[in-house]
Amino acid sequence: MKVVLLKTLRYKPGLKIAFKRLDKKDKNRVKRSPNLLDNPNFIASRILKKQVRSKRVCISHKDGFCVLACSAKNLGVDVEALKDRDFDKFAQICFTDTEKEFLKNSCEKKLDFYKIFTTKEALIKCRNLTFADFKKVSFFDKGFIKTHFLKDDFMITLVLSTR
Repeated sequence: MKVVLLKTLRYKPGLKIAFKRLDKKDKNRVKRSPNLLDNPNFIASRILKKQVRSKRVCISHKDGFCVLACSAKNLGVDVEALKDRDFDKFAQICFTDTEKEFLKNSCEKKLDFYKIFTTKEALIKCRNLTFADFKKVSFFDKGFIKTHFLKDDFMITLVLSTR
């Protein structure tokens, strides 16, 4: 059985994190880019990060909404705001032929677009790839448990390796 901890936090004005509460890696990031301490995504993600004690942590954030997941297995998480966009045009750039065909035949184009997109981002994180590999991973890849959640106006996708 795979146990996963999933936490979310929405940034609210006035939310802050003290430099001294950051870990060494984040302190170095802030030294290079001091404006991070004013960035809602950075603040929310670091507050969540301080709440868990795990070596395998994956964080995603969008528009001040942050998601953190941790597990004993490799995992990836992604969150995206459910916004209208030219889904077909975007799919031409980022999706495989199979994914494009699936989206073309979808009755729930917006939701299915975000399921595919967030799954691909979560797979990249789970497999330690880079975003240059976006077309090399697929929504249909085997060997992973893929779970989708809707919270407010966000799609959250968690991908967990079964290996």
